[in-house]
Amino acid sequence: MMNDKLLVCDLDGTLLDETGAIDEESLAKIKKFCEDGGHFVICTGRMDTDIKYIEEKLGFKSEFRISQNGAVIYDYHGHLTYETIPKKYISTLNQIIFGMELRTEVSNVTNRLFPSPRNPEDVAEFVDSSIIIEDLENFILNQEKNPTIYLTFGKKNQFQEIREKIEDVLGKDAVNIVMTSASSLEVFSKKVSKGLAVEKVMQQLQIKNENTYIAGDAQSDISMFLVTPHSYAVQKAEPNVRSKAAFYVENVAKVIDRMYQER
Repeated sequence: MMNDKLLVCDLDGTLLDETGAIDEESLAKIKKFCEDGGHFVICTGRMDTDIKYIEEKLGFKSEFRISQNGAVIYDYHGHLTYETIPKKYISTLNQIIFGMELRTEVSNVTNRLFPSPRNPEDVAEFVDSSIIIEDLENFILNQEKNPTIYLTFGKKNQFQEIREKIEDVLGKDAVNIVMTSASSLEVFSKKVSKGLAVEKVMQQLQIKNENTYIAGDAQSDISMFLVTPHSYAVQKAEPNVRSKAAFYVENVAKVIDRMYQER
């Protein structure tokens, strides 16, 4: 009945509220949608281990898992595709980003690499995939083969300085530089975005854009909004994010209601 439909959901602030819980209405309707043959995919900035944790906790599995804002994709067979930051940029990125003397973490396909332990109050992952590497800058330059994301914590003016330095040295089209919150900046491959990852999944599933529905709440979700006329900002999405979506609804359940109404 719904086997030609695809629903893609962000996690935090979309499928999950600020406490990390999903409302019962949305959960029930996602399960019904899947039972009716619909294709459901989680697309998040979190690590893949957190997607698997949520799937197990909520009692359903996605056909694809998109993590790290589109850098890493697993399919239902466990096959992996991913995009890393080009090696030729690492030395320059290290000098600029670590040179700011802010806390910087680096992810690879499976783990988050930390220069030192975090305050337990700052741990947001459901599953801790972190590895402590004291000389992280040198490790990334000389040993890490698959860096996917630099994540730096600081303030907006510091992030602007990082952006300007990277663009001055490498050019504006070398890497993606995105503020993922008021206190975090991510740098990753130009070949990576949630939207590009969703397009890959659509191709694999042979789902047309007019049959694809997107739910998100954050700046990083806007690239997904662009792949379909059925884009929905949800929950507490800020006005600038709502303005980029075609619609605003309260939660994912309301998106699924629209899917059934428009089938």
